Amino acid sequence: MDWELLADQPLGHKLIKKGFWLYFFMIITVPVGYLIRVIVSNSLSIEDIGIFYSVLGFVTLVSVYHDLGLTEALQYFLPKYRLEKKYDKYKTIFILTLIAQVTIGCLIACAIYFGANRLAINHFRSPEAVQILRTLAFYFIGINFIGVFTSVYNSFQDAISLSLSELTRMYTILWFTLVFRLTKTLTVNTFSIARISGIVICLIVIGIIFLKKYRHTLQRGKFILSWELIKTQLKYALRVFLGANIWSLLGQVDQQIVINLLWPKAAGYYSNYFSLVSVYTLAISPLLTMIFPIVTELVTKKDNDKLRLLQNTLYKYFSVFALSIWGLFLAFWPEIAGVLFGAKFLYSWALLVYSAPFLIINALFIINYGILAWLGKVKQRVKILGIALLVNIVSNILLLYYFKVWLPGAVISTILGWILLWRLSLRVVNRNEKISYDRGFFIKNLIIITVLSIVCFTFKGNFMINNNSDRWHNIMYLAIVFIAYYGIIGITNSKSIHMLIKEIKVLKRSV
Repeated sequence: MDWELLADQPLGHKLIKKGFWLYFFMIITVPVGYLIRVIVSNSLSIEDIGIFYSVLGFVTLVSVYHDLGLTEALQYFLPKYRLEKKYDKYKTIFILTLIAQVTIGCLIACAIYFGANRLAINHFRSPEAVQILRTLAFYFIGINFIGVFTSVYNSFQDAISLSLSELTRMYTILWFTLVFRLTKTLTVNTFSIARISGIVICLIVIGIIFLKKYRHTLQRGKFILSWELIKTQLKYALRVFLGANIWSLLGQVDQQIVINLLWPKAAGYYSNYFSLVSVYTLAISPLLTMIFPIVTELVTKKDNDKLRLLQNTLYKYFSVFALSIWGLFLAFWPEIAGVLFGAKFLYSWALLVYSAPFLIINALFIINYGILAWLGKVKQRVKILGIALLVNIVSNILLLYYFKVWLPGAVISTILGWILLWRLSLRVVNRNEKISYDRGFFIKNLIIITVLSIVCFTFKGNFMINNNSDRWHNIMYLAIVFIAYYGIIGITNSKSIHMLIKEIKVLKRSV
């Protein structure tokens, strides 16, 4: 692939063709992640689930320190240097980021490995966490190396290579998990090994792809020890580092507070709850990842009309998508709970009912946060996340420690954080390019989805079974209901869908 020609592809090509591949791989990859969680949730105890995913969350939390923000800076600067044909700078920042990964990543992994005993007893409240921590220390190193290569794929808007690496990782984990399950050796420790296996195979695949497709791009330039370049890279990276640090804390702080204050069983309930409440974001994240370098081009070319159309379209349609997920959760949460995690995790779904009405708030914030990233508003992102993090931590401590609200307190803290993040980010986004939100479209779909949810809730007793005796029966009927549900939403929005096609054609004419 000629990387110089890639920048000249029409925007519509990138949004339609590459968007298709991203979502194609998402459809065959995302269910695997939930299938893995279903298998372990039905095989391991609630406490084991709480310990494992709390440790995994902790490793994810500290991974933000692996390169001081240089990986995201790499993703930000590579498209610029690619467009400007500054090959020396391109090669230099890649090598610098790789060096940072190796050095800092190994140091932190060693700290996790040798500090496992203290962490297990003092933070995770369980001796079983020791071996998990030591195993996932290697996972930490691998996942950070993968981050460097995926940043290059993002820069080139290489949707297939980007998705293929994640596909390889998830299916490898699934395969090993199934082997352990069928041989009756699936434990929290062997599941940790399955996660490591996914990383190893993914690194092999991602390395082969890089050598075949992108090695020649590094040969176009030479490594230059330019302090001005390093200063520019570090200046952006350190700002990103602060934002990523706070973002990672915001995403994992609830899980860590829960296991520390409420112990492993509560952490198990909360872990599965959080995986459910995040499911709809998986439909948004691939698109935002692909759009990041595309909008970098639009901003560089000062094409404000296309940028305005893009952000309005995202706001309009993804808000309704989040609304539709809320409707399904409202009507079928006990049945979906039985299908996925079994009756023992029913409380995780009960927690979901509290936050489901606010899913749309979180969806809109994710879009806002993506827009701020495209515009390079690093300081504003850090400030917004910092305020929300402070409110979240204070709220968690008050509700869980002082008022003893237990897990609903963590859910309430999360909702407060969503509302604050959305309002603050929207204020900054509107200063740059005011979002024109179609309230009529939203209200119309709110009525349609509410009516559909009430109908489903009223009549589901005629065909759903509220126990674990016949999961396949419930799966079949849920699939039929979901198809009919989204079919009705699609038919009632046929004019808007036609308008969306026209908007995509407008973007397609962009060069």
